[in-house]
Amino acid sequence: MTVTKNKSGWLFLTACLGWLCGVAGTHAAPLEISVATAYSADNFQTQNLQQFADDVKRATGARITFKIYPAGTLLKPVDIFSGVRAGRAGAGEVMMSSLAREHVIFGLDSLPFIVSDYEDARRMWDASRPAVENALAEKDLQLLYAVPWPAQNLYASREIKTIRDFKGLSMRSYNQATERIAELIGANPVSIQVMDLRKAIEAGKLDLMLTSSWTGVDTKAWSRLKYYYKVNAWIPKNVVFIHKKLFASFDPDTRAKLMEAARSAEKRGWKLSQESDRRYENELVENNINVSTMDFFLRSYLDRMGENLAREWLHKAGAEELKILLKYTTERSMK
Repeated sequence: MTVTKNKSGWLFLTACLGWLCGVAGTHAAPLEISVATAYSADNFQTQNLQQFADDVKRATGARITFKIYPAGTLLKPVDIFSGVRAGRAGAGEVMMSSLAREHVIFGLDSLPFIVSDYEDARRMWDASRPAVENALAEKDLQLLYAVPWPAQNLYASREIKTIRDFKGLSMRSYNQATERIAELIGANPVSIQVMDLRKAIEAGKLDLMLTSSWTGVDTKAWSRLKYYYKVNAWIPKNVVFIHKKLFASFDPDTRAKLMEAARSAEKRGWKLSQESDRRYENELVENNINVSTMDFFLRSYLDRMGENLAREWLHKAGAEELKILLKYTTERSMK
């Protein structure tokens, strides 16, 4: 059986909900599940997603195959979360912080200057994963795995020496955190999706962006953004999920195989992220981007701003989110 689209573009998710009813797993008809992602096929996140699909196909004897649609070819990036919930794709991948308006827990992933390295990011994910899984379940989605991007660093079209240098510049925003940071430093937030970012840079539509080394390479940021400051603002994660009813329709053995492949994808993805960061930063240097750390006083200002944003987030958070943050900060202080 294949999950296909009708003329209106909606997937027949209901076609597979009874897929295993009364049928032994080894005799079930093949099922193809469409997976929507915003990232290009050569991105390490997409490559890891493809490996996950290959692992599932092998583990299930090709009874389940995930067909990956990269670069927003199935759903636009802003529509992936809602599209999977509505049945226009069986599964999807999005940056977790982009869902902050859906649930406060997702905003934890982009609190600036709280997580400084991959070890911190792992602690944060271990502390927050159950809550993230529950928040997705409330939206009829089953979490499969999460993989971080390299640290979000600051690209600029000109040298930044003081806080005054930010004033009036156009800064890319892609979530609530980046919008708020732009406001606090006196920049003008400009919403630009990753698939449109290269053209926006070349057209001079932005002067600043907080993003990973990979994004800088992928968009050839050196065409206009000549400065790269290693501020390690945060280490955001992509989450990969499947429609909950679709997942529940599988027999227990199939669900176990899917989750085992997901655990492998998460472990592999974290390693790929770290390896790619080193490679991409070297490529930035090779293309004459000035890579440096930020001035001590300016960095101190950004750290204080991060504390203020964390307090703002806590005003919106509940007891569970506060408990998660306290658990993380306690464990971090003991390292």
